[in-house]
Amino acid sequence: MSKFKTIIRDTSILDLNSELEHLHTFENVPASMACTLQDSSKDVTMNQVWEICKDTGLVQLRELFPLDVVYKFPHNDGVGKVWENHDKALSEFIESLEVNTALEIGAGKGRLGKLCLSKSKDNHWTALEPNHSYEEVVMDNFVHLREWFDDNYVIKNRYDAIVHSHVLEHTYNPVSFLKTIHQQIDDDTLHIFSVPNLYHYIKNKFTNGLNFEHTIFLTEDILYTLLNQIGFETIKKHYHEELPCIFYACKKIKPKKVNYSKSIYDRNKKVFLEFVNYYKNEVEELNKKIDNFDGEIYLFGAHIFSQFLIFNGLNTDRVNCILDNSPMKRGNRLYGTSFNVDSPKIVKDKDNVAVILKTASYNDEIKNDILCNINSSVTFWE
Repeated sequence: MSKFKTIIRDTSILDLNSELEHLHTFENVPASMACTLQDSSKDVTMNQVWEICKDTGLVQLRELFPLDVVYKFPHNDGVGKVWENHDKALSEFIESLEVNTALEIGAGKGRLGKLCLSKSKDNHWTALEPNHSYEEVVMDNFVHLREWFDDNYVIKNRYDAIVHSHVLEHTYNPVSFLKTIHQQIDDDTLHIFSVPNLYHYIKNKFTNGLNFEHTIFLTEDILYTLLNQIGFETIKKHYHEELPCIFYACKKIKPKKVNYSKSIYDRNKKVFLEFVNYYKNEVEELNKKIDNFDGEIYLFGAHIFSQFLIFNGLNTDRVNCILDNSPMKRGNRLYGTSFNVDSPKIVKDKDNVAVILKTASYNDEIKNDILCNINSSVTFWE
C-alpha cells in the first residue's frame, strides 16, 4: 500500500466552482518522468483524470501525487540548443527592462542568472532553488538560497524584478503562487516570467503539455484574465517560437474583478479531445510500423515522450532501449517502464534502424544531430 496521500481537486482552482465535466482518463500513468536506479517494484502509477470547468474553461487534473513523489528524482537538465536559445532570449528580454537585481524562483541549474550577470558586473542575482548546489558558480553577485517558494515564503529584500521560468505551470495552485508574489513585492518591482504556450502544445499534439507536473491547461487567454484578477498588468510580452513559450513582464496593480470568456470552454474542450483522439490513432499506426519493420527499433526521449506512448498502448516488445542525449539519464531506467537509457551514438554503423521520435519542439534538433553526426541512414517515425 502507498505511504502517501494523493491530492484531490473537486472544484475549479480558478473560481472554486464545482461544475466540472469529465473529459478523459489516461490509465496507469507513472508518477515521475525521471530516470532512476531504483527497483521497478517501487515505481507508482495512477490514472490521470482530466476535467474541465464549465465556467472558466480551465482543464485540470483531478487527482495529484504529492510533490515529493513527482519530483523525487531530478530530470530537467536543459540539454540542447533549444533550451540554451530560450534562456539567452529570456535574458535579453530581462535586460531590455533594465533589471539590475533579481530574485529567481525555481532557478534550476542557474543558467539564466549567469547569463543575466554576464551583461554587467553591477547586476546581482539571487537564485531560489532547493535542488542544486551551484558549486560551479563562483560569483560575488550570485547568491543561492536552497529554499522552496510557497505560500509562507517571505521575500526579505527589495529587487528590481521577481523572475521565474517554466515554474508557474508546475504549481499545484497558480492562484496562490501569484498572490504570494503580488502581496510581497514593492509597487515598482516587475514580475517577469516565461511559460510554455500550452494551447500550442496541445493543438500541435506535443505530449509534454499536460501531465503529473503540468496539471492545469494554463492557456494564454486564461492566464491574461488570471493576472488581472490577482493584480498584474502585462507591460511587455514576447512569443518565443522555438520552444515555444511566452515571456511576460508585468507591473503590480490593484486586483480587478474579472469574467472568464464562455468561448474558452468550447475551444479548450475541442482541442483537448482532438489531442486524445489523435494519439489513439497514432499509436495504432506506430504499432503497424513496428510489426512490419525487420530492423532494430528504438524510442527517443527518456521522459514523458516515451512514457506517454507506452501507457497509451505502444507495442514495446521489439523496442531495444530508449535513447537520450542527457548524460544524467544514461545507464538508468526510465521510471514506470522496463527500459534502460543509452546514448543515440549506439546506432552508429547500424544499417537497418528505426527511431520513434515524438519529442515535440525538440524533434528537428534531435533528428538533425543523429543524421549529421551519428548515422545518416536512420529511419524516423515522427
